[in-house]
Amino acid sequence: MHIYIYFFFLKTHSQIKKNNSLFRHHMDNPKRIPDFLLKKSALGYKVTEFGELSIYDIDNLKDVEFGALIQNFFENDDRNDYVPSVKNSIIYYYGSNYCDFTFGCRRYQAYSSRGGGEGEGEKNKLKKIIIKFFNFLKNIMVCDFCYYSPFCDDDIVRLICDVIKNSNTIEYVCLPNLYLKDDILKILHNCMMNHKHLKHLSFKYLFSESKLSRIGFEYMNDIIKSSNIEDISGLHNDEYDYFFEGLLDNFFRGRNLNLNLKNKHIHDDLIFKLSNVMKKQEIGYLVNIDLSHNKITSKGFSMLVDSLLESKNNNIIKINMYNNGLDDEHIESLGELIKKNENMSYINLGCNDITDKGVEKLSEYIVGNTSIESIYLHENVKMTNASYEAIKHMIKSSSVSSIGYNIIANVEYMKEIKELLKIPIEEREIPLITFQNVKSASKIMKE
Repeated sequence: MHIYIYFFFLKTHSQIKKNNSLFRHHMDNPKRIPDFLLKKSALGYKVTEFGELSIYDIDNLKDVEFGALIQNFFENDDRNDYVPSVKNSIIYYYGSNYCDFTFGCRRYQAYSSRGGGEGEGEKNKLKKIIIKFFNFLKNIMVCDFCYYSPFCDDDIVRLICDVIKNSNTIEYVCLPNLYLKDDILKILHNCMMNHKHLKHLSFKYLFSESKLSRIGFEYMNDIIKSSNIEDISGLHNDEYDYFFEGLLDNFFRGRNLNLNLKNKHIHDDLIFKLSNVMKKQEIGYLVNIDLSHNKITSKGFSMLVDSLLESKNNNIIKINMYNNGLDDEHIESLGELIKKNENMSYINLGCNDITDKGVEKLSEYIVGNTSIESIYLHENVKMTNASYEAIKHMIKSSSVSSIGYNIIANVEYMKEIKELLKIPIEEREIPLITFQNVKSASKIMKE
């Protein structure tokens, strides 16, 4: 579980709630905007706020006093509604002048009224607040850390490095893409080299694109090869392609059961690299595969399946190929994967180029199957009402209880499919998958 902290810059007093305030420093005028505000909430998909800390006259506070106020706020928590953390569930704000970062087991939002204006004076005020807060954070075992402000200098970058370097629990770091510039990346290189806990790097787009230079490639390559970083987002496609095999080596070294390469612009050439790595390292323990939102064709998918089967991946439960470039030609390879994975329960082929012919072919592998519960074929625009009978046959003759489809504007068809899905599995006539096919699976189950 994680604490999420957001650091924003206040423009109006209306953004501040005072009803739940736990601590205040120098609160001589309740209508004043605090120099620094911390809000506390439970971490999860639904944000539930339950406290806040307002700090006034921050310039008069020593670092130790500032840290003590925040530490007390962290520890003054008798709530027991902790929820599991949701990795990368941060709400990304792309306004002016802000940063946010995460750690621990609660979400916090930090605001400042300083630094919102123009000029060196305002920037210096902002810098002082950031440095004061980061000096506190560097002494904490951070789990996740995110900083998005376009405002940075070497002092701030080095403090960020201290936060990363000093934590032996940190796994996720998110920074502005401005940090891909050589001078900043050089500093990051020093604190991320040989880091054994960091697994995910993300560079968020802010105002302008940043591409790696030649020396930048060298810095990033050193970081990947010497660490356990297995995923980087925010790079240009050609940059990600260059580092792909190094990231895969780190990923598989951790024996991850879940291969998640969603929305990584994966194409057939990268699938070829992935397949070779899997065969070479004999990766035979994958459970969940998510390659959705990529550019994989049926040719690439067939290569992937060949490597999965050659590496003896027989325990796959879920495979998600939503929004790729798959046509009917991949169905036979998928069928072979289904045959070898008796516990497979979820298949998502939505938003591809599957036609009625592909649905008919898919039904040959679904009929008689007693493990697959969910199949998604929606947004395959080449499917027509001609797939209706094949879909009906799949439902009647398998354990499918959820199916996504896009039969065109036929209310009666949709109504009948919904009714078929309600039929209990034990009441369906599911043929036993044997060469003779002499008994139904449902009868075998009853016996």
